[in-house]
Amino acid sequence: MEPIMNNITLTGIPRSGTTLTCHLLNKVSNTVALHEPMDVFEFSKLQQPQAICDSIEKFFLDTRQSILTEGKAITKHHNQKVPDNPIASEKKGNELRQSIAERGEIPIEKNLNANFYLIIKHPAAFTALLPHLKKNFACFAVMRNPLSVLASWNSVNLPVNTGHAPAAEGLNAQLAHDLSQREDCLDRQLFLLSWFYEQYATHLPQEAILRYEETVSSQGKSLKKIVPEAKNLSEPLQSKNKNPLYDSDTMQNIAKRLLATPGAYWDFYSKESVETLLKQY
Repeated sequence: MEPIMNNITLTGIPRSGTTLTCHLLNKVSNTVALHEPMDVFEFSKLQQPQAICDSIEKFFLDTRQSILTEGKAITKHHNQKVPDNPIASEKKGNELRQSIAERGEIPIEKNLNANFYLIIKHPAAFTALLPHLKKNFACFAVMRNPLSVLASWNSVNLPVNTGHAPAAEGLNAQLAHDLSQREDCLDRQLFLLSWFYEQYATHLPQEAILRYEETVSSQGKSLKKIVPEAKNLSEPLQSKNKNPLYDSDTMQNIAKRLLATPGAYWDFYSKESVETLLKQY
């Protein structure tokens, strides 16, 4: 099957800026970007990868029809909009930060032609499916400095906080097995993080990889890799790599283990970039 170029699957490391990417792309003309609109846990019931890809294609077609005829789409949202961050920006004491997004139908109030760009984003499931997705759709992935990703994982009430990605594990038995063999939480996180980077290194060309840091520094213009009109974005973005919500002692411990652990993250980020970031804490 030839990829349908205006049906785009977006994936990325959880907490790397994938939702921010959708938020920004929704500011681009003739474009709709949806944040985790599918029930990806249904994929495992289909068993065969091509059957899963066919179900995703049907979801694209049904969503296009809904947007064009009814002006509605299903997505995770906050106050009827795809947010720039689906996790609360504040926390109470030592509690983990909570999700503020819910899945539901929202209005799509844009002037769109029949061939508008439709982006569907799922970090864990689409990463696990990447070898098959790339044969059926245009695919892009978002990544971020590994120390910042791990710091975020340790601050949020999501499965990655304990070193798991259920949507990916349900589609990749080897990943589930490998994670189950690791009792130490940070060890699981480091293994899982490397697995994400490894999938992108193996299955995507460099031009399909988006770095959070470049998105911020370019004010969103770097997203022209996905939709050419994004070159006109000029959003006042601030990096969250240095975040007061990240505990300094935790950061030091994570960084020590990260710098001492081999992984596919070093194919994309240097140890110097981690050390430079650490100096800010």
